Amino acid sequence: MRLLSPAKGSKSKKTAAKRRPARRPRLSARRMRQVLIGTGFAALTAIVAGTGWHAARTGAIGQLAAAIDDAGIAVSNELGLVVSDILVEGRYRTERSDLVSAIATDRGTPILGVDLAALKARVDALPWVRTATIERRLPDTLFVRLEERTPLALWQRDGELTLIDDLGVEVPGQNPRRFADLPIVVSDEAPVRARSFLALLAREPDLNKRVRAVTWIGERRWNVRLDTGVDIELPERAPEKAWSHLAQLQRDHHVLDRDVVAIDLRLPNQLVVRVAPDVSSRLRNPGKDT
Repeated sequence: MRLLSPAKGSKSKKTAAKRRPARRPRLSARRMRQVLIGTGFAALTAIVAGTGWHAARTGAIGQLAAAIDDAGIAVSNELGLVVSDILVEGRYRTERSDLVSAIATDRGTPILGVDLAALKARVDALPWVRTATIERRLPDTLFVRLEERTPLALWQRDGELTLIDDLGVEVPGQNPRRFADLPIVVSDEAPVRARSFLALLAREPDLNKRVRAVTWIGERRWNVRLDTGVDIELPERAPEKAWSHLAQLQRDHHVLDRDVVAIDLRLPNQLVVRVAPDVSSRLRNPGKDT
């Protein structure tokens, strides 16, 4: 605080001393609340420090957490620090009703009494949630940020289809029919390898649209099945070059529009086409009808 000296030319010191001191400006309601909150936190800090010292001295460490919770709730109630709003960011696939049930925090709940760790554990357990961040934004808001899973493919295992995300993790409780437009991946190790391989296939968009299933073969390479039932056997090394080569052949010669059963691209610079027996002559004489 600054002390102000009398201005020059004023009356005597005796007269000035008789002047009534200037009134201090009143605190606004907002400023008063900030002061009270600051005072409340100071009190809470003192309680926590005192409780911690007592717990350390007496060995009653187990009582410390409960004492802090009680102190926090008391301060929340005293200062009106209660939940009045819950903000959620990043919700796209998670059902609103499921999220509300997981948060399970009513308006009017003391905000310092909310168990953020338990709340996070409940939200993290939701099928579409990869991880959640929970924050208190004082004085009255809980902030929930979701990082949701991205559906990638359907994993075929033991005759059943299960939805997997882009990290190869199963998304439980989902009806596969809702994701019939996604490719199917086959083999035990396919889920963890599918993301990079499907990204490789996507480099040729026109051909990629026709992909219906991919199979990890012999723990070393991939087969691709197209919408017409044609199987594409890709090599272990440089599968992206073989895939691009096939895409170019389709653009130039429409090789996939013929009566093809399978195309073997495993040998460098070679294309082996297998057709049904009754149309093998078409492959030997592509310019003639039989």
